[in-house]
Amino acid sequence: MKHSLWVVAVAMLVWFSAPLAAATITNTFDTDQQGWTGNPGQGTLAYFATGGNPDGHIRISDSGGGINNGFGSGAFFGPDFLGDLSAFDGGTLSLDMATFFRGGGVFASFGTVLLYTGGSNVATATADMGDPPGGSGVWSPFAVSFDASTFGVSDLVWAGLLGNVTGFAIATDAFDGGDTIGIDNVSLVSAEVPIPAALPLLAGGLGLLGLLGWRRRRSAQPI
Repeated sequence: MKHSLWVVAVAMLVWFSAPLAAATITNTFDTDQQGWTGNPGQGTLAYFATGGNPDGHIRISDSGGGINNGFGSGAFFGPDFLGDLSAFDGGTLSLDMATFFRGGGVFASFGTVLLYTGGSNVATATADMGDPPGGSGVWSPFAVSFDASTFGVSDLVWAGLLGNVTGFAIATDAFDGGDTIGIDNVSLVSAEVPIPAALPLLAGGLGLLGLLGWRRRRSAQPI
């Protein structure tokens, strides 16, 4: 009986101290473009069944037009990334990108991630993933922290955005003139959160088990 109680106690300790499993949204474009669209009037988005990292991917070709929807050519995320994303606060947004055609110098807006709620962009937040991939057709990883500080807004605005995300986009206008940028393996992963508040309860339970064991041993001693 004593052995069984300690086995249960150890199992509880492992369970309570382990982090919660991270929630994940992933688009790998293995069979289609998964609802992603191009920025209207700024270029075209096409699906390719091969050439990705690996297998299928999407490509956005810049038309060289003006700014629309807050950025030039780019892609709007599919429906998997819309709605209530509160569970992903503090997580990581990552994706792979590759250059398939390039123009001149680097265009500053490349890699800007735009997140908004409401039909008129009543609240927006943006983050920058850095410089475009250099090699032709070579896939490179990009990532950005998914939190208020990285996106440059207050915690209050960020919470409002995540509660009802109606638009999620990334600028792919990488170079002056025309360019074509590929996207693959888009993933939004929540932060793993431990459960420290449960540990005092567990400690109390272990103490109670020890006390019961001591009293049992004492009562078993001959008088």
